[in-house]
Amino acid sequence: MKNIRKACVEAIFREFENEGDAIRPAAGDGWGEIEARRSLGHIVGPMDIDVTDLVDIVIDTINKEL
Repeated sequence: MKNIRKACVEAIFREFENEGDAIRPAAGDGWGEIEARRSLGHIVGPMDIDVTDLVDIVIDTINKEL
């Protein structure tokens, strides 16, 4: 279970780093205002989170791990 959790966290951070649709700036092109703090497990800043896309990332990751 710990491996699945770690894989899901990594997938979410990858989505952010690739400037995907699940996590994006709240306004305009404000990618510089959002900060990924991997060591803390946080992504902070003014952002718009598409919950459906985020859930899809988690489900896809779990399916790959199983």
